[in-house]
Amino acid sequence: MRSYQMVVSKKENGEYVKVGEVAVFYPLLSELGLNVEPASYETYDKDNKPVAAAADNVEAFPVYADEKVQYVFDAVLAAVKATARNRLVSGTANLKPDNTIADTIEALLATGERSGEALKQRREYFNSFKAWLPSTGKSAPWCLGMFDIVSNVKNIPYQSEARKATVKDLIAQHAATLDTDSIAKWERIMTQIDENCTAPDPLA
Repeated sequence: MRSYQMVVSKKENGEYVKVGEVAVFYPLLSELGLNVEPASYETYDKDNKPVAAAADNVEAFPVYADEKVQYVFDAVLAAVKATARNRLVSGTANLKPDNTIADTIEALLATGERSGEALKQRREYFNSFKAWLPSTGKSAPWCLGMFDIVSNVKNIPYQSEARKATVKDLIAQHAATLDTDSIAKWERIMTQIDENCTAPDPLA
């Protein structure tokens, strides 16, 4: 298992402010039983642009030669990060009582037993967002198109800056209509969407 320091932020006055960091552990695909090794490693500079790095650089992430394999790794990493965020006290970098961040393959796989609840919450959030969209007064085709963009979270970074700004604003508007329990329950997915809105275009 490799690890890196995940930045944890909270929203203040409409902006996300760093509150700390937490160590997150993730596996290489070979550790999950796949017969494939990274072709290289990369990290990110101060402008969040990828740069080549050595395998022993603790801040470096693996890069796989086959884009389909890379897609699988990216999905695993996203799931690990989401699980870690869900175990933190909202607005802090502190773990909730009796929660830990998996640091072994065995502990990581055990979290899969609870993944059904996470998927349920994700569906509930997007159903709520979709039902809210018509209240913006936009046309039905616009609402449908925007929902497709927002619900395809992984591809949001590929959108134009203007469209990402629109998505970010819509998420905030929708959040303002939610009760405290819903915000707590759906904070992870809202944060994930917001982070993808500020991520650089990988193709730029």
